Amino acid sequence: MRAGSMRRVRTAVLSLMLAGLAGCGPLVSRPPAPALHDLGSARATLQRIPGLRTIEVRSPSWLDGSAMHYRLAYESATRRDVYAFSRWAASPPEMLTIALRQMLQTDDASTGTGCRLRVDIDEFIQHYDRADSARALLSGRAVLTDVRGQRVLASLPFAISEPASGADAAAGVAASARAVDALGVQIAGWIASSTMNGAHDGC
Repeated sequence: MRAGSMRRVRTAVLSLMLAGLAGCGPLVSRPPAPALHDLGSARATLQRIPGLRTIEVRSPSWLDGSAMHYRLAYESATRRDVYAFSRWAASPPEMLTIALRQMLQTDDASTGTGCRLRVDIDEFIQHYDRADSARALLSGRAVLTDVRGQRVLASLPFAISEPASGADAAAGVAASARAVDALGVQIAGWIASSTMNGAHDGC
């Protein structure tokens, strides 16, 4: 076969291959964009806490991002996983700060006096005891300090577990939101309790 004929045959074969690949193009779909979730915004104010100026929420580095964590405890007690197609709209510390500020009204911070509420999160995760049974876990401690955060006036450890209605990300989000609401109720009752009267004197 002549060189020119060979070139024409190779060109024809290459054209057929490209046409075949182009025909398969529509069948190759991109993965869907992750769904973004927050904790909801319909929170009523629980109470105004006199002397409370600021609220700050802190967390370990692995929770300082938008990944939505879960643990299959029935397979491993130490492995953390993240949902591939679900994300938080912001980091857990940022979302909890907003939620707690909605529930616990603060005084005008411009006065330079008062107390600061710091919430340190140790865990914020969807925990699977079985493949069909999950719950949201929220644990850590609430710390009341002077307005500069230099002197601890009182602290409250908390460990909240809220059962999820299903074994998926959406059910975990709803359970996490309920856990945050429960935390707000605990903190409000703690700060307003009679046992905290002496602590308020340090504000």
